[in-house]
Order: sequence, then C-alpha cells, then structure tokens
Amino acid sequence: MAKEIRAALIGYGGMGHFHASCYPKQQHVKLVAVCDCNPEKFKEKKAEINLGESGDSSLKDIATFGSYEELCRGIRFDMLDICLPCHLHAEYAIRAMRDGYHVLCEKPMARTVAQADRMIRVSRETGRKLMIAQCIRFSPAYRFLKEIHAKKKYGQLLRLDMRRNSTLPKTSWYRDPAKSGGALLDLHLHDTDFINSLLGVPEAVYTQGIERDTGGIDDLMSSYYFAGETVVNSEGSWCKGKWFCSGIAVFRKATLEIINDTQVNIYRTDRKTEEVRFDKDTNPYFNEIAYFADCIRKKTEPEQCMPKSTRDSIRIAAAEERSARTKRKVRLPHGRD
Repeated sequence: MAKEIRAALIGYGGMGHFHASCYPKQQHVKLVAVCDCNPEKFKEKKAEINLGESGDSSLKDIATFGSYEELCRGIRFDMLDICLPCHLHAEYAIRAMRDGYHVLCEKPMARTVAQADRMIRVSRETGRKLMIAQCIRFSPAYRFLKEIHAKKKYGQLLRLDMRRNSTLPKTSWYRDPAKSGGALLDLHLHDTDFINSLLGVPEAVYTQGIERDTGGIDDLMSSYYFAGETVVNSEGSWCKGKWFCSGIAVFRKATLEIINDTQVNIYRTDRKTEEVRFDKDTNPYFNEIAYFADCIRKKTEPEQCMPKSTRDSIRIAAAEERSARTKRKVRLPHGRD
C-alpha cells in the first residue's frame, strides 16, 4: 500500500481553490502541483463562489504549470484532480487516464452522456480509477438522511423536496450553456445526483423550466416519478438573490430537514424536535478527496460514488432538459437511453 498519494490539480478557478484548500490537512494525499493557463490565478490565496469562500489555498511549496503538457513533463504525480470548466472534463479525464493517472473530476461528470460513457470506457481499458466529485454524497447530513432511509427507521419515505438556488455566476463560461449546461447541469445536478444515489434512476421526469439569462435552463422545478407512493421534487435556479439550499424528507413517522451540511432537524408529532449536529468531517470537499486517495492506496473501487452512478445522473439531467424544452414528461427506460 502506498504511504502517500501525490496529487496534481488542473483548473485553479473558484472550485480549484476550494479543492486546493482541502489538501494541507489530508493524511494520505499531498498536493504537489497546480496547473492553470492563467498564471495570475496562482497569486490568489482565496476565492469566492456562490456557496462562500474557499479558505486558504496558498500555493507555497507547490509547483505551478501553465499547461497539462508542462505538468506531465515537470513533476511526478499519481492522481489528477480536475477542476476545469464542465465542457473540458471528459477531454482531460481521458487524456490523464491514458497517460497513467487516476482521476478525481469535479461535477458534472461531463457535458453529455456520450462523453461520460467514453470516460468510463477509458477507465476500464487503462485500469485507472475514476471518481466524480459529487460533494453531497460526502456530506455528513446527506449521508445521515440516506442511512435513515436505508434502515427504514421512520418508515416509508413519502415525499422528498430538494432546493438549490443562487445568483447567476460571474465567470463567463458558466453563461454559455454549451459549456456549462446552465443552472440545470451545473447547480441543480447536485440534487438530481443525490436523488439518484438515494432512489435510483426514476421511471420518468417532468421539468418546468425557463430561459432567462444564458440561453440554458436558468430556473426550474422537476418532478421525478418512481414506482410506489414517494413524491419527489427538486428546484434549481440561477435567478435568485442569494445562495440557498435545503432538503426535506417526509417519512411516515417523522420529517427530516437538512440544515446546510452540519445539522439535521427531526420533527415528530409525539415528541420535541431533535437536532442532530455533525462536528466532525463536515467539509464534503475534504471528504471526497480523502476517500478517493484512500481508494487508490487500498486498490479498491470508489463504491460510494461509482462512475456508472454519476453517469446515470447526467442521463437524468439530460431528460430533465428535454422535458423543460418540450414541456412534456420524459420517460427513462431502464437499461437504455
């Protein structure tokens, strides 16, 4: 078992800063290099995006490079942490795996299902590990909800409501739906992916959405149809005044409300509200990096976030976009697209 994994990060924008700030306290993985085509970004120790500030991402004692080619020639590393714009994910993940590196790639997995399929195929062909950084899967609050559901502690899940809203991002590529996929793929996908990880691929989706600022779907509400009685809805938007997210699960015997990543409130009619607080491992970005590095060290597959599962989330999101544009329910036959 390798003692320490050497990581290189490509794409030093807002999310790249968030990832970089997570490495100094990691036990089994060390950030040895950062790559970005804009050298001015290396001077920025912090970044601000819709969910807050990245924290200290100083690059002291970390090598910097201006291109992927220079990075590969200039330093030895084991895994590539991809924080590039969405439309570049598949290209660089495939290049890196073919060059012998394991890949942790920011969400969304790819711009299209076909690109996601190619990433999975190359991972199998090369034997390199691939994991998509769907951070909610590594949030203690969402993991708690998933465990409650799996154990049926409060009986049947009757309704799930997810919401994730913010203002329109300032960076230009986000405003090009051909690159970002709009709010539907960039922001709303978090909740689509969690629903997929909790309940699987739905039988159908119906999405009401609008174009306003980008030409993509900037604001939407989706309904997901599963066999049984569970009602599932999710809202996503780049048209709101500030960052806001929530998750509410109504079970037969209790209602659970997620408060950020650090608290779950449990409401039951027969007793007072119970607050479950999480004081450890509350940073999902830190958790996903640590988990993937551990999979590399132990030579195991990333079962908590398998590529096939995150590929299915792209498939669901694509169906949501078709539904929003055609104003019709879109079915998702299992086993084919």
